[in-house]
Amino acid sequence: MVPALAQDSSALVGHVASHATHAPIGGARVTALDGRRAATTDSSGGFTFTGLGAGAFIIEIGAIGYAQGSWRVSLKTGQVLTYGFDLDPLAYELPEVVVKGKESPFARRFADFERRRQVGIGAFLTQQEIERANPTTLIDVLVSIRGVRQVCVTNDCVAKMVRSPPGCYPQYYIDGRESTSYFARLTPPLDVRGIEIYRGASETPGEFQGSNSGCGVIAIWTKSAP
Repeated sequence: MVPALAQDSSALVGHVASHATHAPIGGARVTALDGRRAATTDSSGGFTFTGLGAGAFIIEIGAIGYAQGSWRVSLKTGQVLTYGFDLDPLAYELPEVVVKGKESPFARRFADFERRRQVGIGAFLTQQEIERANPTTLIDVLVSIRGVRQVCVTNDCVAKMVRSPPGCYPQYYIDGRESTSYFARLTPPLDVRGIEIYRGASETPGEFQGSNSGCGVIAIWTKSAP
């Protein structure tokens, strides 16, 4: 059903389903990151936000048994946008299955990515979210995170934390090692397994307290890591 709109307003009609089975997900928590909108999906996976203004919104959705997802949605004045949101089921460890073999150092480090993501301090982008966004450059996906903006100087665009003072740019890590923003910007988005974004010293965990971490930290995990 198309909602009735007030003058100069827009609406988002959403449907949340499992990416694996396409079954609707009822009881999912939906939040628009302007801080003013929240909803819970009904038994058919549906929700509606009305009275929205024109512009871009970050929508975050979480449900028990599924990885949290975030999307950037753009609305025009007077538009009713119908949008489908897919959540990826969380993997469950089967205790009776024993896998033998030596775990690589990188696998252990990337396991810490999942541990920190579950804690929920900072912002995280998973491989599925990045592939879904299909960005041209890494900057395109970084600026979808609240608190991160793009700064361009002489056709060279970089990510910067909104609350950082002028000239204060984030410290980058690639596969657990401190890196420069130059090499980080050249990372192909579809080679990325996950990204961690810490927007200031209060969010940054001890393992990422580097030489410039006071301006924020962006940690990139790639598929091609040794």
